[in-house]
Amino acid sequence: MKSYGDGQPVLKGLNFSTADKKLTAVIGSSGAGKSTMLRCINRLVTADSGQILLDGVDLLKLRGKALQNARRQIGMVFQAYNLVDRLTVMENVLSGRLGYIPFLQGALRRFPQEDIDHAYQLLKRVGLAQYVNRRCDELSGGERQRVGVARALMQDPRILLADEPTASLDPKTSERIMELIGKLTDELHLPVLINLHNVAQARHYAARIVGLRNGVMVFDGKPHELTDEHLELIYTGKEELSEQLQPEGEPAE
Repeated sequence: MKSYGDGQPVLKGLNFSTADKKLTAVIGSSGAGKSTMLRCINRLVTADSGQILLDGVDLLKLRGKALQNARRQIGMVFQAYNLVDRLTVMENVLSGRLGYIPFLQGALRRFPQEDIDHAYQLLKRVGLAQYVNRRCDELSGGERQRVGVARALMQDPRILLADEPTASLDPKTSERIMELIGKLTDELHLPVLINLHNVAQARHYAARIVGLRNGVMVFDGKPHELTDEHLELIYTGKEELSEQLQPEGEPAE
């Protein structure tokens, strides 16, 4: 559960796993709790209760160095990119290794050659090898988001989180970013948890869809199981539909 101040819980009763190492899309209206859920998982905010397990370790119980070591295993792609505009593409991607090297070495941007080589390979993978030395404020939105994906993968994460990574992009660029994330999910066998407003993209690219309404999970199933009635429940909150539309059997994993 997670609440802010004395208000109503933003998240409550969530219980699911991403152990299948595929792409899971989280859908729901603004304010449904999607971003808060991702921020709880990577400990940008701290949940009030419950467990967040990564390889069997409860992240809520970690502090200090142990928490830092765990968080570097969680890659994050942001809607607003969160890049350092004055730095080059290569420098931004290499920042994904800051959790692995001594502070002073990172501050001086003295990265091991193997990290530099790995960053270049990732930039080739996302189609930006020609922009290695270009400043990030010279890139388009789609190019900036590709840098963000490469930076997250530089962490060698155990899971990749993406918070509305296509919301600021035009439709064509949005599709290209989703294709890239979907391809990387399959190639790297990496579990990906991605917040999306675009239901069509969720149905097309995800192996599983989770629907949130007011911080509660009201749908958890495969894309073909998501009906118009489920969407009405997720986006309009007709409570009388809740019980009859819950997927049958055990939750997907």
